Amino acid sequence: MAEKKKKQGNNSFLKGIAWLLLGIIVSIFLVPLFLPERFCFASIDYATFVGGLAGPLAALVGFIYVYLTFLGQQRQLDEQRERLDKEDFIKQSENASKQFSEYLTIWIDIRSKIQYSTGSIGDQAFDDWWGNVKGAVQKGLVSIGEDVNNPVALTKSLKRHFYSKGFNGKNDQYDNFLRVIYLLFEIAEQNDFQDRVNILESFMTRAEKAILVYSATFIDQNKSAIKLFKSGFCQSLPDDYLISPDHKKMIF
Repeated sequence: MAEKKKKQGNNSFLKGIAWLLLGIIVSIFLVPLFLPERFCFASIDYATFVGGLAGPLAALVGFIYVYLTFLGQQRQLDEQRERLDKEDFIKQSENASKQFSEYLTIWIDIRSKIQYSTGSIGDQAFDDWWGNVKGAVQKGLVSIGEDVNNPVALTKSLKRHFYSKGFNGKNDQYDNFLRVIYLLFEIAEQNDFQDRVNILESFMTRAEKAILVYSATFIDQNKSAIKLFKSGFCQSLPDDYLISPDHKKMIF
């Protein structure tokens, strides 16, 4: 807005100069009509004077108006470009919103059909599986004398249990669960969909959040997910859903 006012002020200033120059040119031609005869120049001398002074002034006025015309056309192009940019932004935002909704629907469908080897389905499958993974990782690291807070050892153990046949199975349930949610995170990050991310978190159980934060942080190192964790996503996860309370600092 300030830039627009500045340009309008510059245009007004140039127009004022042009009108002033036109007034001077007209005055040059009218001077002989108002001066006494004894002050008038010989016709040839005066014609030379007018040509030498009025000509350049008229050329300058012409240049100013050509320049103002150019600025007017440039301004119209800028306004048209700005309007098109806004339309493109709105269209892209609408497409991103539609895409987010579609992926969210797919993700909800995937998680509702998740099965664990015990026979549990959906939310219960996540709860049963995470409970077993959490306990197995803790016991497994202790049994080999490894610190549960060692990222390298923790990552190896998590990979082994996350890809166990009991949960991932032939249908790649674990991979599909993560693949879609990572896409949702990327869309949210690119389009500032923080409100939609909050809705997404409200759908997730504590076990799902635990599976997600450990997978994204230690196994996949997904930048979009990690950025969300640092900004507050899933930070409501209770300590008893963590493999170690110290992991809260490592994740969030």
